[in-house]
Parts: sequence; structure tokens; C-alpha cells
Amino acid sequence: MITVFLDSNVLISALIGSAHSAPVVLVDWLASSPAVALITGRCCIQEAEKNLARKLPQALPLWQQFVNASDIHIVPCPRKSITGINAKDAAIVAAAVSASATHFVTGDKRLLAEMRAAKSKLPRALTPREMLEALLAQG
Repeated sequence: MITVFLDSNVLISALIGSAHSAPVVLVDWLASSPAVALITGRCCIQEAEKNLARKLPQALPLWQQFVNASDIHIVPCPRKSITGINAKDAAIVAAAVSASATHFVTGDKRLLAEMRAAKSKLPRALTPREMLEALLAQG
């Protein structure tokens, strides 16, 4: 089974993105696949809600429906440092590691670069488009 951790920016993009954007297609596909476990961190949910409340408060009711409908499993974000990962994102990556995620999907280019360069064992870091391509390659 594939276990995919979604960063808050992917969740927000899936909520408000155009119907054919990579985050929308990816989350829709993953949420409907029995071979995939979707997870995110409590801190990602909180960050998304904070950003939506500040920038797009009218979307908060839709956000709650989206989270419930996606059947995403929400895991704790341990306060841990991870070598090579900036302090702001360490808890997010630690949540993915603690949940045994096989893949970590984010649109954050800095975090992608840090995860790809890290020496410790981390989930495979991908953009939404790269994750879609990986799923298509698996058949």
C-alpha cells in the first residue's frame, strides 16, 4: 500500500484550484483509491485553516466538507528536529516519518530540495505533478 502525506499547500490547492490542476486531480484520485492511504499532519490542517481564515474565510465551510469527504487520516506533528530540514517544516516532515509515509507531496520548492538532499531516511518528496506521473507509471 502507498501512504501519501499531503502538505497544507497541496490541500489548499486541491480545494481552490482549477478542476484540472495537478493538486485537484491528485487528491481526487488518491481519495478514491483503495490502494492508497491519505495522511496529513494536524499542523498542516491548522496551517490551512489559518491561511483560509485570513485570505478566504468564505471557504472555511467548504474546507470542512473537503477534509471530511477526502477521508484523510490526520496524524500528530511531533516537535522534532530533522537533520537538513528547516525548523519551520521539521514537525511536518516528522509527522510524515512517524506515520510511515512512503511519499510526501508538497508544492514548497525549498522543502522539496531539503528533503531530497537530506541524508536521513525520509518519504519520497514529490510535487503533485510528479506524484501523478509516478502513479501513472505504476499502471
